[in-house]
Amino acid sequence: MKIINITFVFLFIFLFHGFIYADTIKSNNTIPKIDTSGYNKGMLQIDTGSTIVKSDSNLQTNIQIPDTAGIESIKEKTLTNTKLFIYILLSVGGLGLFFYIFVMTLFRTFHKTRSTRQSTLLSWNLFFIVSVIWLFIIWGLAADFISSSSFMVTMIFLFIISLITTLIAIKSK
Repeated sequence: MKIINITFVFLFIFLFHGFIYADTIKSNNTIPKIDTSGYNKGMLQIDTGSTIVKSDSNLQTNIQIPDTAGIESIKEKTLTNTKLFIYILLSVGGLGLFFYIFVMTLFRTFHKTRSTRQSTLLSWNLFFIVSVIWLFIIWGLAADFISSSSFMVTMIFLFIISLITTLIAIKSK
């Protein structure tokens, strides 16, 4: 058992190290350079020591310079590996805390005045509602997925389902 725990600790350290230092890797060639001087137009340069320039009017009129206006710059709010790892940790930590608060603790409070079935349904449904709101805060507002229509449709659907199940839990005997 001790070997398994040590293995998990080393695995966690290795993964955490990889997530943190994955963002620090930078490439040396960030900006592509485009030769617009026209010195080597229409020629495949094989020998770099010698250049042969042939003037051909057909080749000079057909060559197009690539349009670099369509290249997008990187936004500041790019989802990196470190940010993704932090959002996942916040999500799991919050869900664990809400599970303890709503399912483990609140069940005992509900069970004093209500039946076992209704107490279980109410505690799990309150956990579900608060978890959906927590996931919306972390992923919608912090991770900036609020502009994603699929994320918003999923969150609204889960919230409506949680409200319906809470109403069923309140009305059950």
